[in-house]
Amino acid sequence: MSAKEFFTSNKKRTGLIICAIIIISGIIPLIIFTYFADPAHPYTITETTLTADDYTKIQAHIYTPKNMSGNHPGIVMAHGFCGNSINQQLLAIELVKREFVVISINFRGHGSSGGWLPSFTDPNMVNVIEQDVVAAIRHLQSMGNINKIGLIGHSMGAMTSLKTADDYTNVVNATAVLGMTVGFEGELRDLFQGNLNFTLDYNLTRVRNLLICNSHLEQMFTADMTLDFLKLYTNRTDVELETPYGNFTNGTRAKAVLGMTEHLFEPMDPHIINETVAWFELAFYGVIRWDITLTSTFNTISFAITLIGIIAICFVTILYLHNYLWKDQKINLRKGMVPDTSLTKLIIYYVMASFFGTVFLLPGIFLFPEVTPISMGELLYAIPVGNAIGIIIMYYFIIRKTEKLGFRNIPTKIKAMCSGNYGRSILYGIVAAVLFAMAIASVAHWSTIITFPTAREVGAIFGMALLFFPWLLIKEFYFRTVQGQLNFSNRFKEYFTMVGIGFLMDAALFTPMMLLSWGNGFLFGFVALALTVVIVFSLIQQIIVTWVYMYSGRSILGSTVFLCIFYPWMMINFFPFGFPLF
Repeated sequence: MSAKEFFTSNKKRTGLIICAIIIISGIIPLIIFTYFADPAHPYTITETTLTADDYTKIQAHIYTPKNMSGNHPGIVMAHGFCGNSINQQLLAIELVKREFVVISINFRGHGSSGGWLPSFTDPNMVNVIEQDVVAAIRHLQSMGNINKIGLIGHSMGAMTSLKTADDYTNVVNATAVLGMTVGFEGELRDLFQGNLNFTLDYNLTRVRNLLICNSHLEQMFTADMTLDFLKLYTNRTDVELETPYGNFTNGTRAKAVLGMTEHLFEPMDPHIINETVAWFELAFYGVIRWDITLTSTFNTISFAITLIGIIAICFVTILYLHNYLWKDQKINLRKGMVPDTSLTKLIIYYVMASFFGTVFLLPGIFLFPEVTPISMGELLYAIPVGNAIGIIIMYYFIIRKTEKLGFRNIPTKIKAMCSGNYGRSILYGIVAAVLFAMAIASVAHWSTIITFPTAREVGAIFGMALLFFPWLLIKEFYFRTVQGQLNFSNRFKEYFTMVGIGFLMDAALFTPMMLLSWGNGFLFGFVALALTVVIVFSLIQQIIVTWVYMYSGRSILGSTVFLCIFYPWMMINFFPFGFPLF
């Protein structure tokens, strides 16, 4: 058999081979740039557990140079809300390559750390989570040869680092804040409490040697706001971006820089990484001891290649699973489930349902304060609930007009979309969800974001899957009704068309809101940031779930079970265990 015949005789096998090649081409350099980024200055990455003053267990990653002779500077890294100890790893690696000891913490409620994140409306929130940063500082001090200490914080971690730098001014020699301007935490908290006269939670005059890093595409903090922060710190009005002021000796050095990314990716921005590394070199050594050669970009590219290969191999595996469970069985394609209704009308009706879901957010905050165990879980639960109610109302108008049916007929319509072998559909959904989650986690967990669930996270995922099931079932019912209106004999054309339509339906309302809110101050910028996450999640969901549905025997039961596991898994990965807003 020739090579051409080998690859064309079995397309699924060929797909597996191609995916394996992609994964290998990505994962080998990813391992190198994560664990062996600079052979001349080797290091280790280990995990440890710290204990905060209130006895909360704080999990952390420690990046330690193998050459630990003599004194070394130490740096504590504090992530943002929904972040973790790994998502600033690119910056941590660049620092440990220069023989800094770096400890990156998981705030309480995040990752494998214990405890619960306080509500953003809690006036003591920053004081509470400051204990986690202080626990890391004490760990560095206990090592015996850490002579200087710096802090790096992103977003929520930035406001906490400023508070810590103020409270421990004789300990913290330099601080870098990413994704923040002055007063952010005060305005956000006081806004939730209805108080517009906010006060700072720290004294800037006690913060030594401050580097301020934001981005040109930052949702919340504009270039002008960044300059205002610099003016306040330096007590000057003639400051400019990318220009240093003051001096390190007396602790007044300050600089503000802008990267080229948006808020969530600022810890990965090459310009911000370069400026931060240079900042601590100058703060602790007075000079940049050798050229800064970043490997972080290669790390990012390698991860992207690996992730593409991992997701692609899951797609191919789904085909094998489909063939095993539904071999020789006739598949109902669910075509024309709503007669005499155009695709455009169905899309418009869904956008109207989404509007209802958005309006439902406000009562949802008070109706579901403790339904889920995660921070802001009441909002994340209110969205699908409101969306499902809106769908039921809109679908009623559709079938009343086209088929003279009422509300009592909707359950029958939903049941018809679930028909088939219920047991196989449920098994298929569970296996597909676990496959995708574990495959992604196998790469992301040690390189980009902590994704393997802990015991309490597994319990939360199971409970949330049951809570979300009825609402996600209604959404899947509507989306696959729309898909049934497509007239394609080619599955790939149907797939890509439905992914596009599904994303349009999910993003049609949120995208204009995001763009109008972007860069318009704290409140609107926070909305834009939240909507950015929602839109990205929506795209990921449409890419994967549409494929899962098409090879689930065309039963919405299988794709809904998949969603009910995958959706909470993604939520648990990003949102910490925490208290509701109110």
